[in-house]
Amino acid sequence: MSRETTVGALEFAAALALTRVFSEATSLPGEYVTYGMQRFTVVIVSFLLTAAVYIPLYFLTCNIPSGIFSPDRRGKALHGFTTAFFGVFLLAGAADTGLRAHYYASSTVFDSAPSWYFYIFIGAALTFAVASGFGAVSRTALLVAAALVMLFVLMTAALAGEIKPDRLYPALIDDAQTFPQEVIREFSLNGELLIFAALYGRVRGGKRVIPLYLGISCAMILAMTLLYNTVFGYLTSKLDYPFYTLSSVSDITLLHRINGIDVMIWVMAAAVKLALFTFAVRALVRSHLRNAAAVNIITAGFALAALGLSWAFTKRPELFAPIKALCETGLPLVIAALLPLADALPAILRKKRSERI
Repeated sequence: MSRETTVGALEFAAALALTRVFSEATSLPGEYVTYGMQRFTVVIVSFLLTAAVYIPLYFLTCNIPSGIFSPDRRGKALHGFTTAFFGVFLLAGAADTGLRAHYYASSTVFDSAPSWYFYIFIGAALTFAVASGFGAVSRTALLVAAALVMLFVLMTAALAGEIKPDRLYPALIDDAQTFPQEVIREFSLNGELLIFAALYGRVRGGKRVIPLYLGISCAMILAMTLLYNTVFGYLTSKLDYPFYTLSSVSDITLLHRINGIDVMIWVMAAAVKLALFTFAVRALVRSHLRNAAAVNIITAGFALAALGLSWAFTKRPELFAPIKALCETGLPLVIAALLPLADALPAILRKKRSERI
């Protein structure tokens, strides 16, 4: 279904960070983010929590060079359950990605287009991305991430006169009641690390991926939050899409339609994220099946199911509400981090003991 290749740690980390910032910049009905100084604390604490939860998975993954879901680990019951759980979690993440991308695009510049137009477009983009291969998708993600950074720099320069540093005030937490809930919600958005666990065997220097991912993602979200707060102040929480609003009010002579570029970046990020989910699922399936044709059919079925669920959730948002509520507890992400540990740790310990003998 795609050509086999490996990618560098930096480009893979940039791809994952791009997909994480995509979740930050797009939102769904009913999502509420409190901006202000508390937002900085929420982001920092959520990434520290993510690092703490994923440290075991990080060391575990680095001790299995071929990846947690490698073909040599077929036939184990717990491994099968872990694979199934990962697959369901990735399907929910892929459906969430398509839904976010559609809702964002239809709420900004494509408000009059039928929803099936969008899903045909994103489906075509996903097909092309998967057919191009893992390496091509990762390199494209790196270019899109670079374009996002450049866009952010241009917007910052254009809005320099609107930045009011006095809107920042020395407070770590504005609302103690909402603080824990917001931290857990931010933590739950780091499901990209499961893609890393599934595809680690195809990343050169993979040990650097999680530190790079955490650092790049956290820095980008903090920079975006800083610009929101200093430009919009208390009005930020009243905006559905602060980043889109920033791009809309930026007066850059060279790019009069910079808000359209903003939407293009996030739609491309959605296609990249869906492709990475698809590659991860293919790695899961390969750890259980030797038949290449069957692997390709199941992988294609996953992509179709993700787009189909996204379209269904677009028509019936109430169907997605309980799934979203469950994911935002952070519990599925914690389970997904601990299951591989329970699955592979005994084998690693046996290997360590045999090496000492």
